[in-house]
Amino acid sequence: MIFFISSLTLILCFFNYYFLYPIDQKLFYIYTSISILIFIATYIYLIIKNQKLKKDNIIIQEIEKFLKLSSSTSLIDLKEKLKTSFELTQKQLQDQKIQNKLLQKNLQYLIQSFNYMRLENSITLKPILKKYQINTKTKNIIFKNIHACIVNDDMIENFLLQCILLDIGISSEIFDDFQKVEKKYSFIISKKKIKNTLNYTFVDVNVKDLINFLSTNFKEESYQIANLYNVLIFKSSSFENNLILNITNQFCSNNQIVDSLSDFKNALKLNFRLILVDYEVIKFDILHFTQILHEYKIQNSQNKILLFTKNRVKNCDFADEIINDISKNEWIILLKKYINQV
Repeated sequence: MIFFISSLTLILCFFNYYFLYPIDQKLFYIYTSISILIFIATYIYLIIKNQKLKKDNIIIQEIEKFLKLSSSTSLIDLKEKLKTSFELTQKQLQDQKIQNKLLQKNLQYLIQSFNYMRLENSITLKPILKKYQINTKTKNIIFKNIHACIVNDDMIENFLLQCILLDIGISSEIFDDFQKVEKKYSFIISKKKIKNTLNYTFVDVNVKDLINFLSTNFKEESYQIANLYNVLIFKSSSFENNLILNITNQFCSNNQIVDSLSDFKNALKLNFRLILVDYEVIKFDILHFTQILHEYKIQNSQNKILLFTKNRVKNCDFADEIINDISKNEWIILLKKYINQV
């Protein structure tokens, strides 16, 4: 079209000279000026279009280079390639999003497993558990003489399930296929329903659902309600006992004080996570109480005993820590260290 207009302009100039010039010079100059202007405009348009095409080609090449696309013949071709590339990238992002959700789920399971394991540094998990909204461990029931079989091929889920079961007194074994299970178990945990056996099925690991299943399917003789206590305090005076108890109650619940040796012995029958005992109240029968506290440590290895004394003492290796003096802030630090509040 542009070539046609340019050619027509030149033809008009030619005809103007031979046909119009002899008749009317003014008309000749008018037609000639118009023709020349059309020719100039057409020429400028061609130059601009050519420059635009060069810029477009440069942009196309840069886009192709950046996105690692094959060479395009036109902008339409590039548009189709970009559309295909966008759809592919969108699918990859969706797949990555699904993968990230699975990874986050596995991370949550791992952190929750650490929560069920009695780790010394469990207090460091508190902000992580809070961030991922991990359920605190439920240890209201302790089961006895129950053996579970876990049929599942997810290692993270299996690790969490075993930690939960171990925490409530249930031993377990893991199999990736039901066909490999040779002996009988009290019940089987799986994602797919298994016929002719007591079977707990799950989609996601849920502590409350598992506890409800066990409580429903096993008689009361198979489990006992665990007494949950945090701190037992036995200081040399009632004033110190009450003072420390008040501070402790601000930090955690289910705490107790005792004022006599007999009450202290009876209290040791309960499961206290932390015991603070004053050397002054047990020193008159230190050998006897050393033996009692040693036995308590063997039966409750996860619990801690703090011995308070202002003097150097020997043969008190039942104590996890010996304290010479303590302030309110120091006691709070010890509570944070030894009482699992996650």
